[in-house]
Order: sequence, then structure tokens, then C-alpha cells
Amino acid sequence: MSIQNLGPLLVVGESTGSIGLDGEEDFHSALNNMANQASKSVKIFTQELDPDLYDHTEFLKIMSDIARNRSRCKIQILIQNPNKASKHGHRLIELKKRLTSAIQIHSIPEDDADNTDEYMIVDEIALTRRFTMGHMQGNCEFKSTLEAQKKSRQFDAIWHKSDPCQEFRRLGL
Repeated sequence: MSIQNLGPLLVVGESTGSIGLDGEEDFHSALNNMANQASKSVKIFTQELDPDLYDHTEFLKIMSDIARNRSRCKIQILIQNPNKASKHGHRLIELKKRLTSAIQIHSIPEDDADNTDEYMIVDEIALTRRFTMGHMQGNCEFKSTLEAQKKSRQFDAIWHKSDPCQEFRRLGL
């Protein structure tokens, strides 16, 4: 059964097993369902904040809701190459500019530039990952205790070495 059919039944921290993702619709279902259940954190590690994954209306509504209504839930994004998102008008970036304290975006430091991971972690227990940049194949686990915690520790270590992404700062005139 596909993630699109299972989506409403999956619960972060409870539903076990790995679900294969193949195509944009599968990724949208996984990302939206997982993010919508976030209560503590949403961490996105990305190469270029691919608009095919992160610039869709439902996902943006969920991120906006988290930023506005879940004050204890942090949204952190680590990005390898911010230029593409900056130049092409990414709606998640525009949301970040309006909600500056609720959504934080940092650049991945040069010493971690060889890390080609692409994933989202929710509440340090749920994980959606894309296997290869440019291909819409991956998997998600709504209860991935060990792997999600490992990726979360890796994310936090890189986050502490990183700096806020200057390409996305709001310019006051």
C-alpha cells in the first residue's frame, strides 16, 4: 500500500516500518503527514531546498501553522547551496522572512560540504529521506528511533558549527 493511502493512519512515534517513496506525490504525503504532527522540532537537511519537495502549498501551510501556533516547536533548516532557492523565489524562504524568529535557516559549513544527505526529521523520532539528489526515491519511517536520533545528532553538530544563511535575510529599506 502506498504512503498516499496510508498517510492518515500513520502516527509519529508510533507507526513502525519503513515505507518506500517513489515520486513527488509520495514525498509530499510523507513530508506533509510527518510535519503536521510535529510538536517539538522539524529539522530539514537539504542540498538546495528543492522546490519540488518544499515549495508546495500544503507543506507551506503546515510550516506556517507550526511557526505561528506551536511556539515550542522549532523549525531548523540546514542548506548546502542557498543560491538556487534565493534566486528563484522559494515560498518557504518568503515565509521565513515574515516569521524570522520561528524559522531558522543556516548554511552548511564548508567542512561538511561533502555531505550529500537530504532528509527531514520530526521530533527526533520520525525520518523522511531522499536517497539521491535529483531523484524522487527514498523512504520514511514514522518511528525510526535509532536512525532519526543519529541523524538528529549529526544535524545538531553541523548546526552548531553553521552560520545563519545570509542569502535569505530580510533587507529593510
